[in-house]
Amino acid sequence: MDRFQRDLKEKDFIFTFELVPGRSIRTQQFSAILKFIEKAPEYEYFSAFSITDNAGGHPALSPVALGRVIKSLGLSAIIHLTCKDKNRNQLESELLALDRENLHNLLVLTGDYPFYGYLGRAKPVFDLDSVLLLRLITEMEKGVEIPKGAPGGGNRLPPIPFFKGCAVSPFKLTIEELWWQYLKLYRKLKAGARFIITQVGFSPFTLYQLKLILNDGLTKYFSERLNDESFHKPEEDSQFKKVPILPSILYLQEPSIKALLRGRVPGILLGRRVWKRFKEVGFSEEMALEVCAKLTVIYQRMGFKGVHLCGFPPNWDLLKRFFELYHRISQEIINKEETYYELLTEFDDYIVYEDNGELIEKNLANIDKPLPKKSFSFSYSINNFFHKLFFSRKSPLYSTLLKFFTWITKKRSVEKFFSTLEYAIKRPLFYCQECGDCTLWDFNYICPQSQCAKYILNGACGGSINSFCEVYPYKKVCLYVRVLRQGDPKETIKRYLAKDPPYLPPRDWSLYRTSSWINFYLKRGHFKHEN
Repeated sequence: MDRFQRDLKEKDFIFTFELVPGRSIRTQQFSAILKFIEKAPEYEYFSAFSITDNAGGHPALSPVALGRVIKSLGLSAIIHLTCKDKNRNQLESELLALDRENLHNLLVLTGDYPFYGYLGRAKPVFDLDSVLLLRLITEMEKGVEIPKGAPGGGNRLPPIPFFKGCAVSPFKLTIEELWWQYLKLYRKLKAGARFIITQVGFSPFTLYQLKLILNDGLTKYFSERLNDESFHKPEEDSQFKKVPILPSILYLQEPSIKALLRGRVPGILLGRRVWKRFKEVGFSEEMALEVCAKLTVIYQRMGFKGVHLCGFPPNWDLLKRFFELYHRISQEIINKEETYYELLTEFDDYIVYEDNGELIEKNLANIDKPLPKKSFSFSYSINNFFHKLFFSRKSPLYSTLLKFFTWITKKRSVEKFFSTLEYAIKRPLFYCQECGDCTLWDFNYICPQSQCAKYILNGACGGSINSFCEVYPYKKVCLYVRVLRQGDPKETIKRYLAKDPPYLPPRDWSLYRTSSWINFYLKRGHFKHEN
């Protein structure tokens, strides 16, 4: 069995280490990474080494290349697999290549929005989101059945033993952002995620709350908050509570502290007390190591399965100092119980960031706080009225309209006119992108194809800050925050949880610039998956 998988089962507490390959293999940075990996068997500190996939949205060496080196040394690799640069076919090809290399441990992520690239910013792909990619991998674990229309159709491919995990980012400033992290985590776990590596954060209490909710029952929590027992599924809760959680711990350096303060690292917020300590005494390696060691001890005491170390230089001398400090603090807690509570006082639920040059201190959102109240929107009410009248299968007009739209498809010129008419109406109202696979109702009549930079269909990414999109910080509010603020938040959440199947399928590109009204009635695109 792979060491990472074995250690998750057998050890009480494990360590994993994140490697960030650069843009070239002909640099001192890459040589340092190779030397670092080659010495890893001597130290036995880490259960696995994870390798990022174009971190920060910048081009870099594929994680497969380093993964192959790690595997050849008898070590475990975790390959970061993101959705930002590849469509669904290329992702499947990548997964087949990973199977060929015997690299089966995966951390599945939506991915950072692309930034610098050859002759300008690269095109963002995001054909799938992390929930859909997890589902694809689950299908490959069972053995994909090839569609009948494709070459080799009807045959089932051999199963592949992937071991996939997901991320969650509970360090959010608004209740809407935080709810989406929990809701999307639910879909990720339903999609087959078998371990969780969290986003970096400096509030152990926020992470502990996530752990408590999973231990007590995620669907139980949803049912209690929504006052609806039908959402409580004990069999799912018993499965989810077994999923190990590894909090990420960031080794802070002066440049990274400045970047975090300015909100330049999507989804990562700098803890207030941590920042104040660095401000008071100045940056030092010793203090950076101390923050990491103390957080590690706290997370171990809280019962997490391990920690994921990020941002560390590939330097074994530095890591030896970290582990010595970690063991010393652990021993102090064993000798004196009060030491643990003293450690906790060095962290709190407040973060700091700069907004137009002004330093802001703000409390992290608490999932237990009330959801926003139901808001009235004239446009939402009108859209909802027409949707229920014309695009509900329970509408009294449904059978008549089904006959009408079926007739239209037999008249090509009429169908073309109808498509033109539909988009003439929807383009100015919803910034419609003419996808033909319309999901407006699922998003309270806000188009995800035009209003989400990543076109995500199954829950917000982790990159938002204070309700704003990571791609347009302080300019554009995250689509998913807007969705919860429009209409009744509880009803929106109920609809999300009740979705059958428990995900929104990806956009069907064969329907581009066809009428989504016709496609609804003829059950094309994602409508054919409805139960």
